[in-house]
Amino acid sequence: MKVNHAVYNSLQSDKPVNVQQGGTSSGKTYGILQYLFEQGAKHNNEIITVVAEDIPNLKGGAYRDAQSILASDEVLSAWWPQKKGYWNKSERIFTSLSGTQMEFKSYQDELDARSGKRDRLFINEANAIAYGIYEQLNMRTTKQSIIDFNPSARFWAHENLFGQHNVEWNVTTFRDNAFLTDAIRDKILSYEPTPKNIERGTANEYRWKVYGLGQVGRLEGLVFPDFEVSQSYPEEYKWRIWGMDFGFTNDPTTLVEIRYAHGDLHVKQHIYDTEMTNQDISNRLEKIDFPKRELIVADSAEPKSIEEIKRKGWRIKGAEKGRDSINQGIDAIKRYNVYIEAKSKDVIEEFSSYTWDKDRDGNSTNKPIDAHNHSIDAFRYALSKKLLSERKPLQAQIANV
Repeated sequence: MKVNHAVYNSLQSDKPVNVQQGGTSSGKTYGILQYLFEQGAKHNNEIITVVAEDIPNLKGGAYRDAQSILASDEVLSAWWPQKKGYWNKSERIFTSLSGTQMEFKSYQDELDARSGKRDRLFINEANAIAYGIYEQLNMRTTKQSIIDFNPSARFWAHENLFGQHNVEWNVTTFRDNAFLTDAIRDKILSYEPTPKNIERGTANEYRWKVYGLGQVGRLEGLVFPDFEVSQSYPEEYKWRIWGMDFGFTNDPTTLVEIRYAHGDLHVKQHIYDTEMTNQDISNRLEKIDFPKRELIVADSAEPKSIEEIKRKGWRIKGAEKGRDSINQGIDAIKRYNVYIEAKSKDVIEEFSSYTWDKDRDGNSTNKPIDAHNHSIDAFRYALSKKLLSERKPLQAQIANV
């Protein structure tokens, strides 16, 4: 069996908790599943639970990888027959000849995670899972708990598991993946900030750090250095507002939702896609069940797009721009603690990459770079509009004194 030795050897540790931190295409998920299939063939009547944030992510991720492994590996597929009685497709459960079951599940909350026990646990993309869910699952796992993640930002694993005596922590990169195609390898290498990649326009320091080196991706000189990633999104809030930035070919169209709760701002990504027409945007708003009575504050540089979307029944207005509006919007955001919902991966990437520009001597200026700012622009459009609307009554009162 061809394996990712960097992942496989780490999983042999006798420590009960195993953490696999790795860049994209490091092969960690595939390697973990191979290991678990092997353990399920060696041991009788075990329960192995594979968890992701929701069923769509399971089907497009770990569950699909599991099917690929069994379809391509003759040894493992002999122990895990892909036929009736051994593969329950509706429940996403594989059963081995030794009686071991591998189930693929998601859990809504801590209470849901209290149901059931298991011998081995694997949480895929754990940075999208709440720590409380991990705790409940881990305490009901008897032999080994494994988590993996791309290090887009620090989260509960770094705070609660790193450096613990009972935790094996392993970092892998794309170079450890024996299955990687040349096309994917070249794509990752294009992010490295070499002179050649910089000239080509493909260099991306954040992506190289995360996807290439497998390191936690937060750059020096960030405009918003204190943002946090949150596994939850407040159901109760004082107010909310929506921001939109337009793009098409190279730049994405973005839609972010901002909720104000307990004195903090919570941000969630709803749209982050290229080549979206105004009809596409309207269709997406319908799909996410956007409340038509609520306001979207959009980039005023595109009045035609704003008008077309408005004619489709949406309440949308252009952002008010003026001299130094970018820095004013940044200052407005900095008044609050900012929490980005963990599933909003593009927003996290932008906040982790948005830095102050530098002068010829390499010193930071008071001007941000004009990059990694599509969701951030949408954020500041919306927040500036909200704060401005709240100030107007006060200004009117002063004028009448």
